Amino acid sequence: MANAKPKSLKKNALLYTIKSFLELCFPLITFPYSSRVLGPEKIGMVHFAQSIVSYFSILATLGIGTYAVREAAKVRNDPVRFNITVKELLTINLISTFISYFLLFISLLFIKKFNEYKQLIIICSTLIMFTTIGISWLYQAIENYKYITIRSILFQIFSVILLFIFVKSEDDYLWYAAINVISNVGANICNIFNARKYISFKKANCEKMQLKRHLKPIFILFASAIAGTIFSHIDTTMLGFLSTDAQVGFYSAGVKIVRMITRLFPAVVAVIFPRISYYVSNNNMDSISKLSEKTTNTLNCISIPLTFGIFLLMEPLVLLFCGNTFADAITVSKIMSPYIFLCALSGFFGSGLIIAFGKELWYLISMLSAALIDIILNALFIPKFGANGAAFSTLLTELFLFISYSIYLRKLVSKLKIKLNFLEFLFASLVMGFVIILCKSHFDNLYIELFASTLIGIFVYFGLLFAVKNKYCILLAKELLKKKNRSKNTE
Repeated sequence: MANAKPKSLKKNALLYTIKSFLELCFPLITFPYSSRVLGPEKIGMVHFAQSIVSYFSILATLGIGTYAVREAAKVRNDPVRFNITVKELLTINLISTFISYFLLFISLLFIKKFNEYKQLIIICSTLIMFTTIGISWLYQAIENYKYITIRSILFQIFSVILLFIFVKSEDDYLWYAAINVISNVGANICNIFNARKYISFKKANCEKMQLKRHLKPIFILFASAIAGTIFSHIDTTMLGFLSTDAQVGFYSAGVKIVRMITRLFPAVVAVIFPRISYYVSNNNMDSISKLSEKTTNTLNCISIPLTFGIFLLMEPLVLLFCGNTFADAITVSKIMSPYIFLCALSGFFGSGLIIAFGKELWYLISMLSAALIDIILNALFIPKFGANGAAFSTLLTELFLFISYSIYLRKLVSKLKIKLNFLEFLFASLVMGFVIILCKSHFDNLYIELFASTLIGIFVYFGLLFAVKNKYCILLAKELLKKKNRSKNTE
């Protein structure tokens, strides 16, 4: 049975941020080690196989995740409807997973390029099964982020241990691929058993299931998910076909740093989405506007300085993170740095607001257009510029998505008080960037340069925001003081 008690958004956001931060730390620990042990070619092979599996994975999920969170969140206060809804969606997901695996094995038999990566693709494909049985969307719908965070931490630690035990030479790239699956979705095997606390799997209610009612919105989101997957992975896939494994390795390394950072933003959206969906079902526009304003300003506060900081500190980051053999990835990362800001807002506008309002068709049109643009740009730029061309194509496509979502949501966005805060965040980031440039010139050691520049940059950025009395920084300081006083009182 679902827990209908409302959860604290601040607590949920903190828990999910911790989870996302640890998912960010895992590659920070493992990739520097793996890249040095395996080298650009083997890393490129693994990421090419992962990009292939991603297309079959999206067929298995059918875009159910986002839709399921929305629909389950709407009925979470009704145990009977909640139970039926979850079982309906899980049944559809299991059918699509079977079809996905069938098509994957047919592809391995008939596509020569896939057959060359047969073992890698089979290992990476276990992600499909773990994702389906994980039903993570159930826990997001009921906002049980404590459970999601704890089990994620345990499996991240387990994966790090496995990596250092089993990946010791170039020949261990298969182990590297398997451990990546475990780190990402291995914890999901626990979910299906724990789900019995919230839903019943007895056959008594099977006749009440109505699968057809979900098909239309699911297929619209499925098409959107396909377009999104193409947009996310077509660059790696096309590099694999049009260029070399080494170029795929350089691109994967450069983009990985940027995309690891952007994984923090879906954490915010994932927490907000069930609550916005609930407000939409109750037509509570005032709460939607207030929550959207806070979320947009929070994302701007984080993403703008990150964009500047990552661009300026990319050289020491890449060299320390990947090693000197990946020096060509520095330019890739610099090209992609504005992607951080664009991804933060387009992710919230698209996956957060547009889908919560039930406007899947607009979301689909935007994603299909983005996928087409990305393919065309990749075909133009990859043959001549390799990994750098793929990075530039991805950046331009993300800009298109941001503009598309902003146009659709212009009435809502125009009501939000974000302009003044945006200028303050931008001003503080520019000054921070100037200070980082000065800091970099005083250090020869890469570790000291990265650590000192980051620490001083953070201090300057937030110091300036407090100096101009930025509303959100002041609220954050008050919240921290409240928590400190509460802890003292409990003692």
